[in-house]
Amino acid sequence: MNGVHRRNVLKASVGLLAVSALAHPAVARGQTITVWWNQGFYPAEDQAFHNLIATWEKASGNTVNLTLLPGQALNEKIISALTSGEVPDLMYADNAPAQIIPQNAWKDKLLDLTDVVDTQRKELSDTAIQSSQFYNNEGKKRGPLLA
Repeated sequence: MNGVHRRNVLKASVGLLAVSALAHPAVARGQTITVWWNQGFYPAEDQAFHNLIATWEKASGNTVNLTLLPGQALNEKIISALTSGEVPDLMYADNAPAQIIPQNAWKDKLLDLTDVVDTQRKELSDTAIQSSQFYNNEGKKRGPLLA
């Protein structure tokens, strides 16, 4: 069966995270970053993500405070965090209710990742690029954004 599968999307997302984090570290060495991520359907998915984090920690000199949550629990945590302003450094928001990302992009609460996406643009489809483009009303621009 050909097509897009959850595992392929997850691998691509994780790969982009790893490449972008290693190519352009967001934090100085010795820092701790907080990551909230979607719990996998299988233990192997979670283990693969833990392995990725361990590799990044070793390469970057930073540590990750990782929280893995099942879909709905993660959605509730994301909504609460965006409402209160107490957000993690990185979160998986693919399962979040459809309005969460566009609303927060509009309010300038998301990080513009144009510089990161540009380093990977040739690996991404036009659909992937377009689906990450949200309008920031404060900055009066549209771009790839990440919570």
